[in-house]
Amino acid sequence: MPMPGYLTLTGQTQGKIEGSCTIQGHENTILVQAVDHTIEIPKSIQTGLPTGKRIHGPLTITKEIDKSSPKLFQALTSGEQLNDAKLEYYRISPQGKEELYYTVEIKNAIITSMHKFVPMCLDPANKSMGHMEAVSFTYETIIETFTPDGIEAEDSWNQPKS
Repeated sequence: MPMPGYLTLTGQTQGKIEGSCTIQGHENTILVQAVDHTIEIPKSIQTGLPTGKRIHGPLTITKEIDKSSPKLFQALTSGEQLNDAKLEYYRISPQGKEELYYTVEIKNAIITSMHKFVPMCLDPANKSMGHMEAVSFTYETIIETFTPDGIEAEDSWNQPKS
């Protein structure tokens, strides 16, 4: 079963954008229920060979509407640059404890869209879901880290790969 992620954000104008998470050790972070992100390299249908530069799609998180929502809306409508955004993934260790195992950090990001929605209230599968929103970010730089071994990879869409 997947576990939620925890997002921290710092805006250039608003400063730290706090969420409503009250889980011990993650207080005031934004509790993330889903993540969707694609990076791909265009390729020829005939040969399968690359035909262009890699394409970074938006990083989209899904979360419940909370105290961060108005600030995220403000960042979207003003085009505020988010200097730093860090998404932390946790898992249950063999010892049965929550452990940080993966981080995704984006730099010089902006919010490009917000989509608010209410899951079908009559569907029993949605009984634990609240009022939700999907927030999409684009960025200049992304850093992904597998924290147990310190394995890190970084990419910036505006830098050529050698």
